[in-house]
Amino acid sequence: MRATHKIGLMIGLIVMLLLALLIPRTGHADQTASFGDVVIRYNAISTDQLFPAVAQTYGIERSNRNGLVNIAVEKKGGTDASEMIAAVVTGKVADLTGHSRPIRFRETREDGAVDYLGEFPIDASGTYVFTINVSKLGQTTPYTVKFNRDYVAD
Repeated sequence: MRATHKIGLMIGLIVMLLLALLIPRTGHADQTASFGDVVIRYNAISTDQLFPAVAQTYGIERSNRNGLVNIAVEKKGGTDASEMIAAVVTGKVADLTGHSRPIRFRETREDGAVDYLGEFPIDASGTYVFTINVSKLGQTTPYTVKFNRDYVAD
């Protein structure tokens, strides 16, 4: 196999692995919230952690001063299977002084997956508190997920 072909395969594999990390499907205990038959998976990172190709694909600026929240909503099936579902996602992020900003989410769809990406500025190092509201389509009362993340802004 030619060296350039091997390098191309490795780059493709790295991009696919990063996409799998960006869109959480096998949530850790602190990244999953269950509400009856609905599971909300969430993650928040600084965008400098994204590979350039992934950031470009989603139109995201890579920087330790920009944050990204990823939300995925699943409906549990009768068996162990679950189905990705569309939802209305809103949210806000606040620092520990109480200064709060809304997060505007955009829906992305790829290979049957439905995800909601929201960007926010990281103004200073510290703990950020997220409040995310998720409503299944047609639902009037949202499910609320709250979580914290620590960021270092250079």
